[in-house]
Amino acid sequence: MTTLSLPTAVRTGAGIGLHTRLAANETSKGLLLAWRRRSMVVVGLLMNAALYLGVNFFIGGGHIVEELMVLTLPALMAVAVAATAAVDGSGGIAEEVNGGTLEQMQMSPASPQSQVLGRIVALAVPGLVMAAVLGVVFTVGFGLDYQPHPSVVVPALLTLVNALGYGLLIIALTVRVVSIGAITHVFNMAIMFFGGMIVPIAMFPDALEAVVRFIPTALGVQVLNTTLAGEPLSTAWSDGTLLWLLVHTVVLTTSGLVLYVVNIRRARRAGGLSPR
Repeated sequence: MTTLSLPTAVRTGAGIGLHTRLAANETSKGLLLAWRRRSMVVVGLLMNAALYLGVNFFIGGGHIVEELMVLTLPALMAVAVAATAAVDGSGGIAEEVNGGTLEQMQMSPASPQSQVLGRIVALAVPGLVMAAVLGVVFTVGFGLDYQPHPSVVVPALLTLVNALGYGLLIIALTVRVVSIGAITHVFNMAIMFFGGMIVPIAMFPDALEAVVRFIPTALGVQVLNTTLAGEPLSTAWSDGTLLWLLVHTVVLTTSGLVLYVVNIRRARRAGGLSPR
């Protein structure tokens, strides 16, 4: 018996415009889902605020140490983006696998790259909203003294991409690893503790600091603290932090994208896109 099959991937020569529209469609779908679940953003916001305040009261012996909060608040904002992208991204993929819709998506002309990039852009929005609210509330509420250098925009964008790259890596692992939920929560806790949200990274012993700097968002937080203190980017470049942030962001994002494509293609062949 002869069957007809249609190509489901867009040819490279089809043009950037088509790939962009397909990715935008995925982003629109993700934003609609995020809006329907907006109450979860409020819950996550309250939980992060309560955890951060509790930690600061504990470290300060029942008092808020504003100097410490100045150094750790950027890490809280980075954690909000990274954890939201990882948890929501992983949960979304798991729901689609269990519901069978991820398998149906393979009939789309959109490439796996377009699909996952559109998905990760949508995931950035709830995390950014949460980070912005947390930053404004704590800065204004406790009168934190920041004197940001204009170049602070650069590490802020790099830290955002770094956090989304981590979320992309978790999404890629979800396609392959069944028990990814527990792994994601362990990784998120590691980012919270070692990424500068509890205590500044510079306060760790030298040997430990050299290792934890390569945890997602940790390098970005260090460069952010430098520029938020009024120092130019040249300061972070001279000590190597900015360079390593660039390298870490490129490697993390590329690894997540490549791993997602590899796992999706493997799942197509092995039937891993249906409920397991």
